[in-house]
Amino acid sequence: MPSSATQYNPPWAHNYGFNYPGGPPFGDPLDTRSHAAIATIRQASIGYNSFNLPNSGANIAFNNMKDDAIFFTIGHGASVHGENGGALWFYNGTSSFIVAEFKGEYIRDAQGNPADQYFLSSLSTELKDVLLAVYVNCWSGKTHSLFGNLVDMSAQKGVDNVIGFSGAISYPHSGYWSDRFWYRCQVGPLGQHQTIRNNANAAMMDVLSYYGAFGGTNTLYARYRIPYNYLDPARYGVV
Repeated sequence: MPSSATQYNPPWAHNYGFNYPGGPPFGDPLDTRSHAAIATIRQASIGYNSFNLPNSGANIAFNNMKDDAIFFTIGHGASVHGENGGALWFYNGTSSFIVAEFKGEYIRDAQGNPADQYFLSSLSTELKDVLLAVYVNCWSGKTHSLFGNLVDMSAQKGVDNVIGFSGAISYPHSGYWSDRFWYRCQVGPLGQHQTIRNNANAAMMDVLSYYGAFGGTNTLYARYRIPYNYLDPARYGVV
């Protein structure tokens, strides 16, 4: 059993995809909601109480994360003050952020006001229930000088396994990585049990095989904690 296990039986999983509009500051239009829906189905098939919450604000995700066994986002990362990394970009018609660390600076909107944002560094033991957090967002594993590193801060706060990317990841490569990762978590090769690390690395090679290029998925940056490195809820359990 992990040092702390979720109070919910079956354990909770929450998944977030977004329909970002095109134009500044988003770039090209991007819709990742179908990949969050696929993740939800895969997680449910192996025993999680899995929820798909498309186009949610960061406040909803931040509060849910405290009770999750699995937390998954697929969408934009953030480039703030001319530097990449440190934040997950949520969009429900308005932008909001989950940020790794508060160092006296806030992400600000176009008018110079602090955007709606939530800092992982503000938490104490709330994330010790999280078995797996997956951030399929550009620069989610890159350290920002003002806002820190999402993967490292998540692990520091007690998440057993955290997956992010230190570089920019292209779409549809990122979506394919996601779909293959959750598929492998469900069935593994020939139905065999696989570790989260092996699933993440194999999904990266699936992208290369399918597209002939990694599309940035080879910048995968993760922290794993043995022995809590399988997704099976039976291994995670309930206190």
